[in-house]
Amino acid sequence: MDETFDIYATVNGLIQVSNPVRRQILTHLSSSDLSLTEISNITGKAQSTLSVHLERMAGEALVTFRDDPADSRRKIFSLSSKLMARSRDVNEEGIELYRKTLGSVTEQDCNFFKVLLRAMIVGAEASGLCIGATMRQIGKNIGSVLSKNIRSTKVEDIISELQEFYEKHDIGEVCVYTFMPLTIIVRDNYEITSCAAESISMFSQGLFVTALQDITKKRYRIAASECFGASNNYSKFVIEQII
Repeated sequence: MDETFDIYATVNGLIQVSNPVRRQILTHLSSSDLSLTEISNITGKAQSTLSVHLERMAGEALVTFRDDPADSRRKIFSLSSKLMARSRDVNEEGIELYRKTLGSVTEQDCNFFKVLLRAMIVGAEASGLCIGATMRQIGKNIGSVLSKNIRSTKVEDIISELQEFYEKHDIGEVCVYTFMPLTIIVRDNYEITSCAAESISMFSQGLFVTALQDITKKRYRIAASECFGASNNYSKFVIEQII
């Protein structure tokens, strides 16, 4: 495609960011708050150039800033928006699978809403919009809601209840590959394109990490992840505690 872009959610609505410098700044700020000097060192761009970009990004509510408590002359920038989607190349294989998935709604035992959800994800990804960040945020929101009904703080019990939730709602089959490190495998019942598999996996990653964090009051992160299988319907991810 001629122009790649990211879509961020701000308090003022969705903002499309295509400028490569601004995309780079936002990516780095998603990991940690940074000063202008630190952003300059990371990106290799002049501070004068970055100041122009950061001023506009602050005006669009993409970033915010505060005074450095150690030096009031220095500003610390942080992300005040959420990445929702990214552009990608059109995938013809995915478009064919999208049509095939929609065609299955006429089958007698079809779970209409599940098929529709899969079709929407595959269709978006195949058409050139990677919605993994959105799927992860949806997973986080659901994980937060589920955590309110789980009483045990033992990791094994939390995972067991999440397994039951997945089974009850026919989301997928959850298997604990190992507990040390905590490695989860989710098998989806549908054929998925490689480009959509990652986004579907990010839903589960967001759900499991958020549920664990909310219940145990400890911090977790995804240390590694992969999608595999002939139909791209297996998702494997490693969850580790942040010390």
